[in-house]
Amino acid sequence: MSACGASSARRRSEVAVVTLNFNGAAFLRPMIESLAPQLTSAQARLIVFDNGSSDGSDRQVEELFGSEEWFSVVRSPVNLGFAAGANAAMAGLDEEIVVLANSDTVFRPGSLSALLDGLRRHPGAALAGPKLLWPDGSLQPSMRDFPFPWALLKEHLPVLSRSSAKHSDHAAERRVDWVVGAVMAIRTEAFRRVGGFDTDYFFYHEETDLQYRFRRAGMDVWFIPGSEVVHIEGGSASALFGRETTLRYISGKLRFLRKHGGPLDAMCFRLLMSVMHLGRAAAGIVRPRKAAEDSRFSRGYCSKALMELWDFSSRK
Repeated sequence: MSACGASSARRRSEVAVVTLNFNGAAFLRPMIESLAPQLTSAQARLIVFDNGSSDGSDRQVEELFGSEEWFSVVRSPVNLGFAAGANAAMAGLDEEIVVLANSDTVFRPGSLSALLDGLRRHPGAALAGPKLLWPDGSLQPSMRDFPFPWALLKEHLPVLSRSSAKHSDHAAERRVDWVVGAVMAIRTEAFRRVGGFDTDYFFYHEETDLQYRFRRAGMDVWFIPGSEVVHIEGGSASALFGRETTLRYISGKLRFLRKHGGPLDAMCFRLLMSVMHLGRAAAGIVRPRKAAEDSRFSRGYCSKALMELWDFSSRK
């Protein structure tokens, strides 16, 4: 690892905001610009952990913000993935709270302090997450139930979906199973107590696994709607995986179920998702326009999803 920053004697901070960057030239600068006015009032500093970028995005923001005392860059020569990269970025930090934020996020004014205040209001909380918004300002589902088969079935059935966390009202501050990991305020001591992120997850559902282990250790996760962050979902992942990033969720869920579920959970998940993707493929055949508008209804996408679901060689 190599590190560089504006000042060898950085000011004392109570909070470290860490963003992992991989070829994020389209997103990283706006993300930092949205945070810059909020860092001082929150007594926070920003660390860009560059995960082996080749597009010059790390150098670009260093040129723009390198003179700021709250800014620093740490570089890995290779892409470690999110879990291992976050573990490495947090390893030497002495701040009580670390905010992990994707590079494809934009913090609305006051959102950083609102998130930190929300975490501090709940002494039993190990982690808190904000309300996520799409770029047009509409709600992006920001919380979930743990992805065991019954919860996933409830989430996808219209009659039951309103009782799932994903489709529930996002107006109230509440304790949840897990929050979407685009932005997470984490108590550093709690993070280290459970061993950090599981590096068997390269990308997707590492935050689900972490928050499940918090729950098992008797700690809470809170959703803080007073903090609002715009999230260009898939922006970070598309730099790595291309257009069909959502297929990566499948292997992450399977790993979670094999680790934390019973012997039938992974099989039930495979069967449930197979029925869903076969149904989508059929709908796309009947309504070609639907498949053209949403690739998840195309035969190509559904075929790849089924291959991912039933790839027995991926069972490690």
